[in-house]
Amino acid sequence: MPHRPIESVLFDTSFLLNDLPDVDKIIKILQRGRVSCYISRTIQSEMDNLYYVGRISKQKYTKGLARCRKARASLLDGERNFLQGSMTRECTVSMTQEHGTSPGDVHNDCSILTSSLYNYIDLILSEDFHFTSKHTDKVVDSVIDMTCDRFDKLCGGDVILLNKDGFLAAYQNGQVDLDVVEAMKQDVRKNSKVLKQGNK
Repeated sequence: MPHRPIESVLFDTSFLLNDLPDVDKIIKILQRGRVSCYISRTIQSEMDNLYYVGRISKQKYTKGLARCRKARASLLDGERNFLQGSMTRECTVSMTQEHGTSPGDVHNDCSILTSSLYNYIDLILSEDFHFTSKHTDKVVDSVIDMTCDRFDKLCGGDVILLNKDGFLAAYQNGQVDLDVVEAMKQDVRKNSKVLKQGNK
């Protein structure tokens, strides 16, 4: 079975704010494996905004921040450059096509994907079903294909997108089983966030 080593992980907002103890279990696993953990400025802003506008409680917000500290999650460099701008544009076009949404609806998704690809993040953990779906996998491939000829930095790049269940099923001894990852991918679009029956 093909496996891929995981040396760096980025936590999405939905992962950090999830109530289930599996999130804390995963953070412990990553810490034992000495995996480098990160959040992006977009994720930091999302958490702050959700709290300040009253969409999440102070308890949930504080728990999300505590998880970042426990994982020793560093903040990815937030400085934008031409390469990241080009990647974001390609991502926006692909995301709107794959998920059937408007560009404004995928701004944060593309910011997270772009930051992760640019910084060679191996894995993003997210509890947004559309973000870990087959469609967003296609977006990642599209961004790399459309920018690799102009920017060698991206050639051969990739990032794995998993939710907590997918991680616990696929991760062992510092690696993920790519066959398990592929088998657990769902057919969910952002415009519905509803799993199509009969698709795995």
